[in-house]
Amino acid sequence: MLEDGKMNSSSISASVKKSGDFKTLLNGKFIKYSQAVTGGGSYLLSDRESFELYFKSKFPEELQDSYSAVGNIGTFRNTKAGKRISQNVILARGFQNVIINSKIVELEKFTNQFGIFTAQVNKFETDKICIVENLDSFLLAEKVIDKDFVFIHPYGGLGKSVLKKFKVKEVLIFPDYDYKGLQNYLMVKKVFHSAKLFMPSNYEELFKMYSRTIKTKKGREQNPSKEVKESTDENVIKIRTDIFKNKRFLEQQALFVKFKK
Repeated sequence: MLEDGKMNSSSISASVKKSGDFKTLLNGKFIKYSQAVTGGGSYLLSDRESFELYFKSKFPEELQDSYSAVGNIGTFRNTKAGKRISQNVILARGFQNVIINSKIVELEKFTNQFGIFTAQVNKFETDKICIVENLDSFLLAEKVIDKDFVFIHPYGGLGKSVLKKFKVKEVLIFPDYDYKGLQNYLMVKKVFHSAKLFMPSNYEELFKMYSRTIKTKKGREQNPSKEVKESTDENVIKIRTDIFKNKRFLEQQALFVKFKK
């Protein structure tokens, strides 16, 4: 809430909404509810200063920008209560040397022998990286993307915290072709303005054969963020239009169907 100024209503559990603290935040006008035109809605931060003061009075340690499980115990008395993005752990695959935390790593050796190299990153240096959203696709990425790229899968999800650890010349994003994937792509572009979205040459064919419904298990539709709706990026426009018209999206795993044994 403090980072983005809002949270989707669907991402807040029913038990939290029923809590006395949540009602206090609403009644005190620290946050407010905003109904979305397409259904659902978000809770918006309307009084940041009062919001921070309230939480500092409720929890034993100061609010942090990011949390580890240990930090969550100190702040929330619960390892899973806060957003756990401070670890900066990445999985890497590739076929050239890279520099991690000022140490040269023979990435090809680890890729061939063990499949991956894992590190807690303070600084990662190479020419070209491809950030892959899903773990299974990350392990196969070189089958569809040039081996000149070093393939990266951030443990625990993609965030600005880990992105800022990379010193690179070229960034490629390989996500699911849905609203969330587009949001991740646009987030990366805020850090690396020249970042590109990987679009397979046979996207249209794959979409016709393997796209799946945009509805969740509970029957709700995924909704695009404001950034995705307003983006003028050519690939974002293409993908969000396909989703809107067909109510379907393409998972990145579809690109590897022909490689299955």
